[in-house]
Amino acid sequence: MRLVKLTTDDNPVFVNPDYVVSVRKGMKDTAVQTVAAVYTVKETPEIVARLLGAEELAVDVTPSAPRLIEIDRQ
Repeated sequence: MRLVKLTTDDNPVFVNPDYVVSVRKGMKDTAVQTVAAVYTVKETPEIVARLLGAEELAVDVTPSAPRLIEIDRQ
């Protein structure tokens, strides 16, 4: 079993890369979602992905759908 050490605000966290579901970039930190919990780490998503063993990054560049506000004028 291989564990990766990631830095959080409180203590370092050791994560098994086999159980990581997603890595998401936040405003300041990076969210690493595993099967059991979500951790907020200090490393950038690129560094986390490389530490977890990703050979290439899948970046979602799809713009989010604009929110339509319906105004009911009568």
